[in-house]
Amino acid sequence: MLNLPTATELPNFASLPFPEPAPTELESIEITSGKPLKEGNSLVRVGCATTNERLRRWCVENNKVTLPLNIIIVEITLGGSNAPICHGAGRRNQTLSDLVRKIEYVDAHGKLQAIDNMDQLRVASGCFGLMGIVTHITLEFSPMTYAEMAPLKMPVIQAVPPPPGLSDDEIPKALLEGVDRSAEQKRKDQQDFERRAGNDYYAEWFWFPFSDYAWVNTWNDVTDPHGLEDFPDTLHIFLSFVEAVTLNVLQNTPLLNELIQAVDLSEAAVTLISRAAMFAMPAKQLKTYLPDALHFQRATQNVRVRDTEVEIPLVAKVGEPNKIDFSIVQRAWWDAILKVYEPKHRENCPMRMPLEMRIMGSSNVVMAPQRHNALGTCSIDVLTLHSASDIWLPFAQEVISAWTSYTDPNTGKKLNTRPHWAKEWKEFEVDGKPWAEKLKNESYREEIKEFKSILAAIGKEHNWTREDLKQRFSNELFDYFYFDDI
Repeated sequence: MLNLPTATELPNFASLPFPEPAPTELESIEITSGKPLKEGNSLVRVGCATTNERLRRWCVENNKVTLPLNIIIVEITLGGSNAPICHGAGRRNQTLSDLVRKIEYVDAHGKLQAIDNMDQLRVASGCFGLMGIVTHITLEFSPMTYAEMAPLKMPVIQAVPPPPGLSDDEIPKALLEGVDRSAEQKRKDQQDFERRAGNDYYAEWFWFPFSDYAWVNTWNDVTDPHGLEDFPDTLHIFLSFVEAVTLNVLQNTPLLNELIQAVDLSEAAVTLISRAAMFAMPAKQLKTYLPDALHFQRATQNVRVRDTEVEIPLVAKVGEPNKIDFSIVQRAWWDAILKVYEPKHRENCPMRMPLEMRIMGSSNVVMAPQRHNALGTCSIDVLTLHSASDIWLPFAQEVISAWTSYTDPNTGKKLNTRPHWAKEWKEFEVDGKPWAEKLKNESYREEIKEFKSILAAIGKEHNWTREDLKQRFSNELFDYFYFDDI
């Protein structure tokens, strides 16, 4: 829906503060009629080719409504982020697909169709493009609010405290140096982490490989616009663009990569990247438009990476069904960090980009990996530069094996941890089985039945069949999941 150079070539200039061309029909944004589910909200019809940058500018310029959640990247289109059920952060927030109130699409017979039935939207809003070519999405926007950002760079040992059972003796000494580890400080660190994770409107943590510090980005929103600042400002947008493009150029320079390997400087190179990245992260308290805070990083599309992410259900404390046991979240965070420091991985450093963790809500969308997570979801992922692809999969597999091994302390049953559909997962195994097989036969067994049933019901109303979808819009993977009975 975008021209090919914009969609495929690097560098991508969409994040830069230049005037945008007039929108096409598929890039339109307009407040439309209809009754939102929550009083005071508005319905906004958006063309699927609309980028997050175009939508961000529209929200800020009008200063009336905003998406209450979004992914960080500004270059992606709304259609592209909605179809695979993408999300933001904060335990009160669900997925983008949960905000959809109407889908307009061209079906397998070339006919323009629309769906606004809420039960059917539980499938149609997050159906991976299988229903047809989605042209416009109507979403429920919230009134514009303003983020009181207060990002922190703090010792990683305090940002996300180690889980019970992980002693300081098992933690790399570099992460403990100069940090107060008294019982009282540990109690305060735990209390602060649980408050941020459980209550803040937006809750996200970053850790760059071999860094002593983590970047903590949690904040709340307010309705008072007094003291607003543009964020990031023009200078920092340009700097982000230059940094991202430079990093991508460097990772694709064979001679430089060969030199790093030849003189055994992998850890040093990754450490330098991490220090530069941490330096570039903001650490200033300010108030800004909520959509600006959601898109606090710009130009990240210009760095090619590998990325795998899982959605881990939050669980209750034993005997306290309404209180969250955050120890599993802490364990997931530290399992990934300790993997990075293992001697076999320090030698070549397969993880060269950050560990990122968000706390978010549940979902009503049938195929959402967050569905049924009543207390919320820990969304956590590991990334690396694309230039490390040849050493990435074994490391990522070890992390995935750890993240999918956790059990609910209340029942003893293994948690239904599932992958983010839009990240890497098909190459991995879980419990000795291909992950796709486990998802189909266990993790999503009942959801796939429901997905097929609702899809067939929509087709009956709109005069197409699941056979039509398989022929026109499916691929080998989706044939395996959703059309194996045809």
